[in-house]
Amino acid sequence: MAGDQQKFQIAMAHADRFGQEGKWADAMKAYRFALAEFPNNEAAITGFGKSGLAIGQVEIAYRAFQQILKINPANLEALNYMADIQERMGQVDAAAETYFRIGNVYAAQNDFEAALEVWMRTTALASDQVNAHLKIAETLARQGHIRLAAREYLKLAAIYQGRDDTGRILEYVQAAQKLLPDDPGVIAALEAVEEGEAIEPELVGDTPPEEELAADFAGDYFERDPFREDDLFVEEDVFADLETEMIKPPPGGLIEAARQQAMSELANMVFEQSDQPGTILIMQALDFQSRDSLREAINSYRQAMNMGARHASLHYNLGLLYKEHGLLNDAIETLKMAGQDPKYGIAAQFALGDIYNNANDLNLAVRHYIGALKMIDLQTVSGERSYELSQTYDKLSQSYDAQTDANKTKQFVRALQNFFGKGDWEEKVYEARQRMNNVAEDGDTMSLAEFLETPETEVVVTTLAVTGELMKANMLLTASEECLRAIQKAPTFLPLHSRLADILIKQDRFDQAITKYLYIANVYQMRQQPDQAINVYQKVLKLAPMDVTVRSKLIDLYISEEMVDQALEQYLVLADSYYQLAQVDRALEKYNEALRMASTSSQANHWKGETLNRIADIYNQRFDWANATKAYEELIQANPRDERVLRQLVDLYFKQNKLNEAATTLDRLLAIYQRQNPLKALDLLKELTGYYPDNMLLRQRLAVAFAQNNMNREAIAEYDALGEMQMERGLRDQAVQTIQAIINLGPDDVEGYRRLLEQISGGSY
Repeated sequence: MAGDQQKFQIAMAHADRFGQEGKWADAMKAYRFALAEFPNNEAAITGFGKSGLAIGQVEIAYRAFQQILKINPANLEALNYMADIQERMGQVDAAAETYFRIGNVYAAQNDFEAALEVWMRTTALASDQVNAHLKIAETLARQGHIRLAAREYLKLAAIYQGRDDTGRILEYVQAAQKLLPDDPGVIAALEAVEEGEAIEPELVGDTPPEEELAADFAGDYFERDPFREDDLFVEEDVFADLETEMIKPPPGGLIEAARQQAMSELANMVFEQSDQPGTILIMQALDFQSRDSLREAINSYRQAMNMGARHASLHYNLGLLYKEHGLLNDAIETLKMAGQDPKYGIAAQFALGDIYNNANDLNLAVRHYIGALKMIDLQTVSGERSYELSQTYDKLSQSYDAQTDANKTKQFVRALQNFFGKGDWEEKVYEARQRMNNVAEDGDTMSLAEFLETPETEVVVTTLAVTGELMKANMLLTASEECLRAIQKAPTFLPLHSRLADILIKQDRFDQAITKYLYIANVYQMRQQPDQAINVYQKVLKLAPMDVTVRSKLIDLYISEEMVDQALEQYLVLADSYYQLAQVDRALEKYNEALRMASTSSQANHWKGETLNRIADIYNQRFDWANATKAYEELIQANPRDERVLRQLVDLYFKQNKLNEAATTLDRLLAIYQRQNPLKALDLLKELTGYYPDNMLLRQRLAVAFAQNNMNREAIAEYDALGEMQMERGLRDQAVQTIQAIINLGPDDVEGYRRLLEQISGGSY
């Protein structure tokens, strides 16, 4: 059924006027009236979505633009808004996909300059977006930007190299070769493929090699912003006006933005859920609040709660009103209730931090501030990085609990209040995350707290980016100077010290680098940041794996953090290092320490096995049969069917002339072999008999094994030798049994053996 056109036009006119006056909540209501008449009108849905964005209702805006794209998938305005929202919500992959769609729309309109810009934004967000890279490469090639196109093809090859897709690697390297057959960068890529090394697309320069050699890298580098992609095609940012239009942040920052959201939700609830408890009172409270009659607003909200109204938006709104009127206990209780809803968790934590900070309870204030900061920062990462970042914030909270320097704590609080007190804080958070990721190294995830703790944030982040580029260009002296200059301005920012150590390594100044790393690790420990200290110690051990002092420190750190398995792993490496340094007693000492700790591990049997094997091997090599036997006996208790250990014990028992123990252990091992492969048992007995030819126990078992394998001739020969040994030693009864065993095998001269048996039995032999 068609809607009322006149009502629609009136509603749209009101909506436009409210928007021009900045009354976005009223504009949303007017757009909703318009949509009641024509639900699929793109202009009305767009206005509704833009109004939602303006008052911080990001989810509503998201749904609005999503609805437009269902109606018209090629609506560029909606696509741009959708991509921006996804990016701000941290949905990086989804944003990249939307930008890719935008580029396709521009390309369909033959606006390839705009398409290229958007596709490049796609790859900046998701570097492995192969479809966008391919579009960029093909478009650049058509436009005659041959070098840039070749580099883009090599980027594609590098991505597929990471996916082990050999066919695609060759396809795109060859595409680059067709464009630049003689370019050194392309030739290097071909050689990298042949040798199984990483492809480096940046080896294809912006200019031909002969021009590139004459370029002044340093001057060119420092003139550009290291945090922005070079814009090769357009001089102005086509997104600038769009962002200005979209993001008109509410005053007051994080807390006030959440208040506006809460009031908007309450207003919507009044219209949409009029039958809920306390609705009229909430309407009155909102009216009082809009006219700054705040005591009356508080009373109305209280009455609504007494009637059963239970909404996080109500709790949050009322909590702030309590806070502003000095009713701190009521404010704390109400804000905690609001914080149970994820939508208000961050803002409620931050407001609680403000309350405790104003009450001069710095410890509780920082605990709530860090809680809010943790929730914000975790929204910008995913997967394993999310876990690591969570651990970082837990440690940070502990370090501030133990902090004795009140000025440092106050400085951190001021930094947080300044950052989140501005309306564009969300944009700044994601910008900060992007910049931190650009300068992070070795898979580390820098926290937003580190970013905000440092007063000279711009200096240090810029320096990390600049020095990273200088190191790639092998301009190590310049990189070192830049790093030292930044350290003078921000001496407590440890990533700068770490970067200086990295530069020292590239300069082959390993001792100085190790000294610097150890300093960094010690500071991290003093700051109660053990995870960071562990990372640094691991770096040092890559440089100096035999440094037993550093490894001992790492073990102590693992133990203090109750990371038992990691500590045990390092214990074994440490003991191995002592052994390689010919300090055998120290090695045994560390193995025994590991053995004592192993019982506390969830993998106790594994670590005991690893440790006891090493201990037993050392004692074996020192000819200390007794201690070696003791170690192997412990091992066999844990794993009674361990063939290698049983074999070692057999040898050790024979060496110590412990024949009963040797026989028992040998029979256990032979029983295992007989079930698996009887010939293996025979080979073992032949080997042992070769070592101990006078051992009658072995001779007897070898003869039996020959007989069991139908090797009667060999069995008779072995019994003959055994019988002679028994007679020489006066063991007549055993000799009788041996001769009887020979007769049972049916020898050629069976009568001779019978006469021999009679002689021995009669005592005449």
